[in-house]
Amino acid sequence: MISQTPFGRAPAGAVTLFELTAGAVRIQVMDFGATLVRAFTPDRTGAVADIALGFDALAGYLANPACYGGTIGPSANRTDRAEVPIGNAVHRLPENDGPGSANNLHTDLDHGLHKRIWSSEVDEAANLVRFTCELADGELGLPGARRFTVTYALAEEAGGAVLTLEHACATDAPTYVNMTNHSYFDLGGAGSGRAMEALVAVRAAHFLPVREDSVSTGEIRPVAGTPFDFREPKRLDADIEADDEQLRRGRGYDHCLVVDGYEPGAGPRPALRAEDPVSGRVLSIDITAPGAHLYTGNWLDDADAKDGASFGARDGFAFEPEFLPDNVHHADWEHPVCTPESPYRQSIIYRFSTRAAR
Repeated sequence: MISQTPFGRAPAGAVTLFELTAGAVRIQVMDFGATLVRAFTPDRTGAVADIALGFDALAGYLANPACYGGTIGPSANRTDRAEVPIGNAVHRLPENDGPGSANNLHTDLDHGLHKRIWSSEVDEAANLVRFTCELADGELGLPGARRFTVTYALAEEAGGAVLTLEHACATDAPTYVNMTNHSYFDLGGAGSGRAMEALVAVRAAHFLPVREDSVSTGEIRPVAGTPFDFREPKRLDADIEADDEQLRRGRGYDHCLVVDGYEPGAGPRPALRAEDPVSGRVLSIDITAPGAHLYTGNWLDDADAKDGASFGARDGFAFEPEFLPDNVHHADWEHPVCTPESPYRQSIIYRFSTRAAR
C-alpha cells in the first residue's frame, strides 16, 4: 500500500507526500521537485532511523539552497559561462554561480526541476511512484518541448531493500539533459553527526579537478596518491583535511569521480559502498552515468531542519550520478544530447542493508 498524505502548499498548488514500504525499509517522496524526503532503514539490531537529510515541512524545501533530495535538471552541476552548445547554436542558462555569477549551477536554483510540482502516478502492483514534468521549448534556456519522468520503485531483496530511481526525458527537438538526484545521507541517522565516519569505497580510478570557481578544469586525473582515492574503504573524512589544493578549493570533497567501467547504454554498475560501523547500516549505489559528484556538505547551514536537528558543514554526504560536469566544453567527453529518436534515460540503484558487528 502506497500512502498519500498532504505535505503543505507551494505557490503553484498543494503538495503530496508518498510513502513506499518494502520489509523494514520505508521511503517517502513528494511531488514538489520529485524529491526524496525520508529514507527509514534499520540498523543491525532492527532499530529504524531516517538516514536522509531534509526538512520536516514543505517550507524548508521552498528555499532549500542545499537541494536536499531534489531532482536536479535539466543541467546538473556547473557549466562554464552558463553556455550549452547544441549543434550550431549556443543556448544560455541562467548565470547564477561563480565570480560575478558568470557560470551556471544546477540550471536554475529558483525555477529548476527541483522547484516545481510534478504530476504523479501510483502503481501499487509495482510499488512505485512516477512523476512527470513538462517544459516548453526554450524554457530554462534549452530547446525542445520536453517531458521529464522520475520513477521511484522500492522492492524487498535478501538482506534489505532496493530503491530504483529512473530519470528520463523525451523531446521534440535536440536538447541537453544531465539529470541527477541530490540526496544527502548520514547512515547513523539524520542529525547523528556521524556522516563523515562512514567507511566509503568508490570504484573510481580518476576524478575531475576543479578551478577556483569549482568548474571542471578539463583534466581527468588519476586518484592514485591523492586524497580522492577511495578504491579501498576508508573513513569519508580520513583525508579531508589533507594539504591538497583541490580540497581547499571545495572546503572538502566537492568533485566528480569518474566511475570505472562506463559503457553507453549499459545497465547499472557498482559505484559506491558506504557503511556506518556503529549501526551497521550499509548503502550501496549502482549507476549508469559516467561519473558521480561526491559532496561532503561543506556549505550546509540549516538550523532546526528535520526532527529538531540542525545540519552544518559535513553533516551529510551526497553522491550525485551524472555525465561529467561541463562536458559541453570538452570535445572528448560524452555529451548527453537528447533527441526525439534517442530519449534520455539513466538509472540510480540504492541498496539498503546491514552488516553484523565486526
